[in-house]
Amino acid sequence: MILLGFLDSLFKKKIEGKTAEEWYRLATSETDPEKKIEYFDKVLKLKPDFAGVWNLRGLEYVILRRYEEAIASFDKALEIRPVYPEAKYNKEDAETELRKMGVSKTKAEDQREKSIVEEAEM
Repeated sequence: MILLGFLDSLFKKKIEGKTAEEWYRLATSETDPEKKIEYFDKVLKLKPDFAGVWNLRGLEYVILRRYEEAIASFDKALEIRPVYPEAKYNKEDAETELRKMGVSKTKAEDQREKSIVEEAEM
């Protein structure tokens, strides 16, 4: 009986009283991206090699427009599972969005500089 309890605790590790499966269910039923990431992080503490959760975590960072963090999550998913088409596609999409942000920031900065120069010339 004691051995069975040991095996159960070994295979059913918990954080804050919940198993990885319970945290996963909470995450997938949650609507707030920040909360989802928090729950996915708890799953990953218990199962750090869960490539699917790394991918889902990355998608939540994309929703928040935190593309560098998203890319890091997709990279981790691909490190665990090198042939993971969804993670590869999601990473490419996040990289594209990050590049677009860089271009739009550059254009906005150029526009601001142009406005400052025009005001100074007046």
